[in-house]
Amino acid sequence: MRISKDFPKDMVVVGVDLGGTNMQIGVVNAEGKVIGRCKRKTKSHEGRDEVIKRIIEGVQRALDEAKTPREKLFGVGIGAPAVVDFDKGTVVKAGNLGWEDVALRDILMQQLRVPVALDNDVNCAAWGEAQLGAARGRANVLAVWVGTGVGGGLVLGGSIWRGPKLTAGEIGYVVLFPGGQPGMMTVEDICSRTGIVNALKRLLPAYPESALHRLIAEKADETGAIGSSTIAKAYAMEDELTRKVVDKSAEFLGFAIANLVTMLSIDCVALGGGVTEALGEPYVARVRKSFERTVFPASLRKTEFVASALNDDAGMLGAAMQVLG
Repeated sequence: MRISKDFPKDMVVVGVDLGGTNMQIGVVNAEGKVIGRCKRKTKSHEGRDEVIKRIIEGVQRALDEAKTPREKLFGVGIGAPAVVDFDKGTVVKAGNLGWEDVALRDILMQQLRVPVALDNDVNCAAWGEAQLGAARGRANVLAVWVGTGVGGGLVLGGSIWRGPKLTAGEIGYVVLFPGGQPGMMTVEDICSRTGIVNALKRLLPAYPESALHRLIAEKADETGAIGSSTIAKAYAMEDELTRKVVDKSAEFLGFAIANLVTMLSIDCVALGGGVTEALGEPYVARVRKSFERTVFPASLRKTEFVASALNDDAGMLGAAMQVLG
């Protein structure tokens, strides 16, 4: 299926998923297929100009892998882990990049000489799933990406809804426990991988028989020993502590999603991110169970829940599709 009836068959678009650690770059043809890739370290510590240079080099490397000449490049879309002013094409603030007020769209347009679209990374992931993935054909979608943090994006009436202050969909900042201790108040505090890991570390001494002790010891030489894959292994082993923490985080995420769906009457929720991908269907089912207990009215219990079909490519493909409007 063509990504757009008006898009020339011999042209391509490039999507860039810019992360704090890695950037993924893909060349997408008129059928919505990725025909060339480049994955690079972001190396944000080297400064803004070096990161932008790496993006530009990565676009060329991906085009080379796709055996596509630069003159066939229609445009580039980029999703950034930041508050983004879509209309101005600026990164307003990106904490994990150390950027503020960076006119990234215009800088890249000057360098690449093609149209460039810039948006928040989870907005791009939401758009990717709505256009090419698990939520394809849905006009209204709430996308929730659970990874290091918790990000959200909204598609309403067939378009990304950013809101006049550019923060629409930021479910990670929804407060679950008003007046709670710092770091234990919001959806992101409780439901992100960071939140899950913090809870596991806090409770681990009280569970000497937990399989996590062994799994962590096996990865003692690695940074950040409790990653999504470790959590998933322990969960699959029915480790009591891991099940307790993960199931509770899924329950709270379901509450938050139910509140947004009740307010907006959305009929499709897409879940993605490293935690969702690692834990799979049991995690999605837990989130949905909590959602169904909480959402109002009862008719909204039929809201479709889908796990990302695009996985790591969601943000990159969504960014590419942004170029087409």
